[in-house]
Amino acid sequence: MKPHLVRCLLSLTMSGVLGLPAIAQEKARTGSPSEVAEYLKIARAQTEQVRLQDVETGADIERVENPVYRYSEPVRGIVQGTMWVWGRKGRPAAVLELMRYDGNNDWFAFHATSDNLIKLTAKTGQTWTPKSSELKFQPLPEAPPPADSPAGRLRQMKEFSRKFSAHEFWKGRHELRVATTPVHRYEDRDRKLIDGALFVIAHETALEATLFLEAVHPDDAAKPIWQFAVGRSGTAEIVVLYDDKKVHHLPAVEVIPPPQTESYWRMQVHVARETSK
Repeated sequence: MKPHLVRCLLSLTMSGVLGLPAIAQEKARTGSPSEVAEYLKIARAQTEQVRLQDVETGADIERVENPVYRYSEPVRGIVQGTMWVWGRKGRPAAVLELMRYDGNNDWFAFHATSDNLIKLTAKTGQTWTPKSSELKFQPLPEAPPPADSPAGRLRQMKEFSRKFSAHEFWKGRHELRVATTPVHRYEDRDRKLIDGALFVIAHETALEATLFLEAVHPDDAAKPIWQFAVGRSGTAEIVVLYDDKKVHHLPAVEVIPPPQTESYWRMQVHVARETSK
């Protein structure tokens, strides 16, 4: 669910041009090519107005250059949407869904995905300081050991994703689609994270949640294992199943925007536009 209420304001300018991986463009185009390009300029400019840092070290966390996913969902009033991740090594520290609604109402929707504490600061002074990540990893039930090669592990992750299903409750029950191709891939051998991938859970094409699948080698395990976690991108109640068994539940977000210390946070964006003389 994506609310339309105006809360926090952030004035932004337009700059930059970006490209998209082919995977992220599936079913995403609306409007003319020039309209799509114009929105992507605005979207990149918006992401450049926020700074993400590691709280302990104070180091900046770099954003992955391009959006990993793009969509539109006219039924829900979303004209254009993009998904961005921060953190170029290992699991992303945070995920942003940037949405433009009918009437040029734009929203930031963040969820924290890092084990480390992070802080976001907007150029207008708004801050987001989540107390923890919302990702709660658990072993993937009855999963075989991770394959030795990246290609083999990718095949496994795609097979796992097909076993996931999800639905949400927002003015009734709605079935969600779990993508079977990841939008982002990562690893961090220093932390015994052998391989990881980020999958989209969507209503039609609109992002509602994120599925993380990872091959890791826990300190207390003799061999690597598969684990998974689910992150929130929308505010609806979401139920996730694996092999038709419930494995995760996200309760509905009751307060919009959520407190700035929560792992999920939203703010509205106002985009500066030139006016004709």
